[in-house]
Amino acid sequence: MRRAPAGRLHLAGCAVVALLAAGCVPEAATAEGREVQQLYIGVHILAVLVGLFVAALITISIVRFRRRRDDDSLPEQHRGSLALEVTWTAIPVGIVALLFGATLIVLSSVDSTSATPGVRMDVTAFRWGWTFEYPDDDVTVTGLGGPDADGPTVVVPVGEPIQMTVRSNDVIHSLAIPQFLFKRDVNPGWVNTFEFTVERPGDYGGQCAEFCGIYHSVMPFTLRAVEGGEYRAWLEQQRAAP
Repeated sequence: MRRAPAGRLHLAGCAVVALLAAGCVPEAATAEGREVQQLYIGVHILAVLVGLFVAALITISIVRFRRRRDDDSLPEQHRGSLALEVTWTAIPVGIVALLFGATLIVLSSVDSTSATPGVRMDVTAFRWGWTFEYPDDDVTVTGLGGPDADGPTVVVPVGEPIQMTVRSNDVIHSLAIPQFLFKRDVNPGWVNTFEFTVERPGDYGGQCAEFCGIYHSVMPFTLRAVEGGEYRAWLEQQRAAP
């Protein structure tokens, strides 16, 4: 049986690994998460192209300059090429600069906050649950997790910037919503503020992503994104509740 050349196997392996890695990221449900996902895909495409280029050069060198059985002479020797050295130095530097610039742009956008967000929410993490306060609407939702509990469920409107301010009452926690491609540390004595804009309605599960003690695994919560009218009706329902 004829074996596939090592170069082809290497190229196929690089492509498979890149596709698997890109497929591990859930589809972003927020505008900020979509920017992160686009950056992630761009980096993977660039990495695959670089890998294919390097593998092609290696394969060409092995095939073209392999030693022949009937040729015992030394190959042609070269002392160096300034142009070649400058080229192979400039290309990686350019790639790194491109990635750095793209990352800086995305991080600046994701970390930015507005003076007048659509909804302001104060979030407090504690062992073993969450408290979500809407200071502008006099609504508070709190809940504990557990083996058979889903934790608190909070509602936000679609298409409006949601500004969260998170803090901890006891130990280090971390607020993570996988479908938002988002995670923020929640440390005692340290206030962390960020924004996100949900682009489509749905229920999005969240979780504490920092080991905070024996019941760390049972600190879930649900963020439900709905249309504006349904959101306002939910606020009225919460205000009317005892």
